[in-house]
Amino acid sequence: MKQMLSWVIRGAEVIDGTGGRRFSADVGIAGGRIVRLGRVGDGEVPPAERVVEGEGLVVTPGFIDAHSHSDLTLPVHNHAESSLCQGITTEVAGSCGWSLAPCKAETQRAVLRNLLRSLTGIGPKDLRLAWHSFGEYAAYLSNRGIGTNLYPVLGQSLLRAHVVGTGKRKATPAEIAAMKAMLKEAMMEGCRGLSTGRSYRPGGSADTDEIVALAEELRPFDGIYTSHIKNESAESLDAVREVIEVGRRAGVKVQVSHHKSVGPASKGLVNESLSLLERARAEGVDINCDVYPYAFAQVFLLRDGLVPHWRNLSAEKVKARLADPEHRAGLRARAEKNKAGDLTQKGADYLLVAAPGAERLEGLDLAEVAGESGTDVLDACCDILLKSDLEARIAAVMDEGDVQTVLRHPLTMVGTDAFAIDGEMPGSVPLHPRHYGTFPRVVGHYARDTGLFDLETAVFKATGLPAAKLGLSDRGTLREGNWADLVLFDAAAIADRATGKHPTLRPEGIRAVFVNGEIAYAAGAPKGVLAGRVLLARR
Repeated sequence: MKQMLSWVIRGAEVIDGTGGRRFSADVGIAGGRIVRLGRVGDGEVPPAERVVEGEGLVVTPGFIDAHSHSDLTLPVHNHAESSLCQGITTEVAGSCGWSLAPCKAETQRAVLRNLLRSLTGIGPKDLRLAWHSFGEYAAYLSNRGIGTNLYPVLGQSLLRAHVVGTGKRKATPAEIAAMKAMLKEAMMEGCRGLSTGRSYRPGGSADTDEIVALAEELRPFDGIYTSHIKNESAESLDAVREVIEVGRRAGVKVQVSHHKSVGPASKGLVNESLSLLERARAEGVDINCDVYPYAFAQVFLLRDGLVPHWRNLSAEKVKARLADPEHRAGLRARAEKNKAGDLTQKGADYLLVAAPGAERLEGLDLAEVAGESGTDVLDACCDILLKSDLEARIAAVMDEGDVQTVLRHPLTMVGTDAFAIDGEMPGSVPLHPRHYGTFPRVVGHYARDTGLFDLETAVFKATGLPAAKLGLSDRGTLREGNWADLVLFDAAAIADRATGKHPTLRPEGIRAVFVNGEIAYAAGAPKGVLAGRVLLARR
């Protein structure tokens, strides 16, 4: 007896994720997988229970987000609506050195609660961390249900917080052994790799030898090492060299996260860093990078830029300090001492993108804001924060040509550097348009409108390329037997709509998104299904 199909997408143009040319076909789905790629209903294959008309549309594999932080939000925002609406069906998460597992009770209280609240707005009333081991975390998500597939990696900062603490010092041999044991246990439970945030504490306090020692634990499991590198501006080449060194010495596959060059003085450095990647790959290092398709990174001026060390103070105390000349003098002395890393010393590298009460200054860089007010950058920042009730937001700027250079490169795949959202987020969380617009921007703006590459190449960067890197042999390409993670869209209409001021606008042109054979998004709205899976490695 022939198997009845649960769905058929009829008459669409198929772009299969391999980079090859498109072709017309029906796509038949049964049991969560693609079981027919060809004509359906010709007598050989029975008709489907449900039909989606694909005439004039393109069907591709579901987009794979190569760099996400959705592991932080899926325990609460488990439908992953912001991911599904842009065609994402699989997310690599646990990035930049932070993950939610494994975790100890004291680390939950001292570290993870603050991390969740500051990055995602999720507080203790929203989520009780009801797990300790990595395996328990994965089971929690599987039992609760998730909207997208999760490819989980473990954050090295979390390991260090557990074992070494948050202080800035070298780990002892015994502490390195303890971190290696925790990582190995997680890998045995199905974890896929390790991430670092080399410019963040506490993970950034580790030296390269410590990172190599941890990465060596990945090799027996074919795990991946991903790195938010030490520096993304003037010293970015040395930071990329460190990733290459880790890959070479540990013998593991590696990834440079959200690759970029920040600030006018670093314009063009990506050409040299990409050459470093090419040479390393020619020498046998399995290295790639990912990128989000925007020329800015948006953060709060106060918390993430000017005075991160004040983040635990009340708003009233912060305002009083900002208005106090003595405290400003202290900030100025601190800036002089830390010239290379202080925001106020690099005013031209940052745009003022949102300043309630001082809207006329929006769009200027911080040096221009200072010039408008006849002050230096530090005083200008303090004044803007007071005028905006501490809500001013800034953006680290990249050269648009550099963004295109990285995105076009054959070693580059696509990542959002975002996290999944259902509905509205608390106002204290600064969202970037990449939360909603990343993949439609690559496929629409850069492939169709800019002509940076053809549509087949854009889809390959978003599907087949990351799937091959991640070892997902049954996802990322559209062929019979693979899981039915699919995106159906209008190639002439697909477009991102989110902006810095309105970051939650959903994209246009995506007609349907399937996750593991279930329709999860259609007609501009999520369907409320939880068809995703935690993609644990088989051990």
